[in-house]
Amino acid sequence: AAVAAAPLPLAVLAAVAALLALLPRGTGLRPFAWLVLAGFTFYRPAAVAEGRLKAVVMDAGQGLSVLVRTKEHDLLFDTGTAQAAAAGIVPSLNALGVRRLDRLILSHHDNDHDGGFQAVTDGRTVARITAGQPEFYPQAEPCRETQWQWDSVRFELLRPSENAQGLEDNDRSCVLRVVAGGDALLVTGNLGRRGEAELVGKYGGALYSQVLVLGHHGSDTASSGLFLHAVSPQYAVASSGYANAYKHPAAAVQARVKAHGITLLRTDLSGALLFELGDGNVYRGRLKTWKPYWQKKPFDG
Repeated sequence: AAVAAAPLPLAVLAAVAALLALLPRGTGLRPFAWLVLAGFTFYRPAAVAEGRLKAVVMDAGQGLSVLVRTKEHDLLFDTGTAQAAAAGIVPSLNALGVRRLDRLILSHHDNDHDGGFQAVTDGRTVARITAGQPEFYPQAEPCRETQWQWDSVRFELLRPSENAQGLEDNDRSCVLRVVAGGDALLVTGNLGRRGEAELVGKYGGALYSQVLVLGHHGSDTASSGLFLHAVSPQYAVASSGYANAYKHPAAAVQARVKAHGITLLRTDLSGALLFELGDGNVYRGRLKTWKPYWQKKPFDG
């Protein structure tokens, strides 16, 4: 599961501290209890430095959700399913202190990508919504080829084709590339091989990114050899559900990734994954390192 509001040992510590604080005056442990509670009250996650980027590929089950953070701004690409959003993504956003989204990108209108839209936006300010199929969301704008900067980090929305009408939902997916320093992250939603080929034809080597979130959860409908060669990532991430019925990431995709010398990372085996761009050391490991035994996945430590 994605990171919870607090790991269980910390939650237990907070509960014990609250009980100790209620003890009668003169009890020697009361000052310690108040100190612990103050720590929980004033704790804030570590800030992101200027020109740096932190990205979390959430554990969204058989879905997708990627949080991108700069020094002063937060962007969420997709929301996973309604169940994944309620159980993991929303608690993760709360735990990370994300009360406002400067931009919400909904790649396309599939439940595993936008099913958590209501859960994510309830009680959270969203300044701007961009979508591959904007007609399905209030006040959403279409994904158009554009660039902007936040805190010295460059964001790029790429389009395989300016004419998205008549395309299948997957091929209308928004494509996001983010560049911090010399490091880049590329997320393609459910874009298929046709869209990938159009991206390569249009942008070529400008697609280069150290981190690629594999299209369509690692389905063989995406991640062609042509595309992997153009992007040339160091890490490829498959956001897929544990023991999913689709057998994602597909064996053929795993073979292609391996043949290109790319390290494959999988949320179904390791949970949410953390990256930091801007200093060349992009992979920072699992977001949540402690789990109770019933939540452990096969490759957890």
